[in-house]
Amino acid sequence: MLEIPLHRHRVKETTCDGTISISGGSVCDTTEHARHRLSAGTYHICLCRNKTFGRRVPTIKEQPTICIVPGNGIWNATDGRIIVGHTICPGCVKLSRPLFILLYGRINAALRRGHEVLLRVTE
Repeated sequence: MLEIPLHRHRVKETTCDGTISISGGSVCDTTEHARHRLSAGTYHICLCRNKTFGRRVPTIKEQPTICIVPGNGIWNATDGRIIVGHTICPGCVKLSRPLFILLYGRINAALRRGHEVLLRVTE
């Protein structure tokens, strides 16, 4: 099993920023729209094709409209997506694509080995 902790450390009026780590090491930062963010809890992750991004992305099985994606910030993210990258200010990230590829690779490798992948969200 691969457990991916997402710890939120800053929740503002419109932004919610956090950090994803795997095996105790930080992988990337996250940002979400505060009003549309995923509730704290544990969720199963699968890789599903997303029409908006035209590729497979990590998706929450229990809430298939919520996925982990690359992006710049939360301004148009009102569908609950979790945007990964390196935080430069609340609600805004850079280096999103390479950090997304790194996270995607870890999730894909675990799923290909037949492991369950869980996202554990804490605030």
